[in-house]
Amino acid sequence: MRSEYVHHRLWYEAVAELLSPTRCAGCDTQGELFCPACRQSLKRDFRLSQVCPRCAAPYGALVCTECWETDFSFSATVALGVLDGPLARAIVVYKDGGERRLSGIFGPPLARRAREVWGSFGQVVTWVPASARARARRGFDHAEQLARAFAVAYGLPARCLLSRAGARDQRGLSRQERRGNSHMSFRCSHPVPSEVILIDDVFTTGATANAAATALRGAGARKVRLAVLARAWL
Repeated sequence: MRSEYVHHRLWYEAVAELLSPTRCAGCDTQGELFCPACRQSLKRDFRLSQVCPRCAAPYGALVCTECWETDFSFSATVALGVLDGPLARAIVVYKDGGERRLSGIFGPPLARRAREVWGSFGQVVTWVPASARARARRGFDHAEQLARAFAVAYGLPARCLLSRAGARDQRGLSRQERRGNSHMSFRCSHPVPSEVILIDDVFTTGATANAAATALRGAGARKVRLAVLARAWL
């Protein structure tokens, strides 16, 4: 029965690929879901030696003008790249285009980036949960799927530790509005381990991640570190 299911699935995928060939989510080139040229652009445009270790601002390694006056509840951030070009387009395709396979494309390299920078940090992986409205609109929680792919590659369990407490959707809000909207907008009803890796898609002001990290620390986390796909550079 299992072999028959696999056979039918592979046949379906082959037909689907024939009728609608896979295109790169970053540049629309036919072939791979995220092509080698777009992968290479991430390394070219986002150099670890220049990145702020605390908020992942692309030019804040020595003195970060983005976060030096901000008191975050998370202590460090890693990102795959800047929210621009192929990565920005791919995130839109992932979140709003429903291309769920991109979680498997981006989760492992983000995990490798975290290992490269943090070493063996962490006991559990969790995520910033989508609002009920966003989840209903998309049909899935994009941060959860990314977190689960990250966790497998990183070698830690993924657990749902947070729930929303009624904040509005962040898109279209100013920096100040984002900070106010996210304040105390998450709950954590269970005790958590002392070291937690928090996953989200985009770091803009850090307000959402900070609210989530605050809830995690209130539930027992001693250290929270953040891993995101992209860092917005305003």
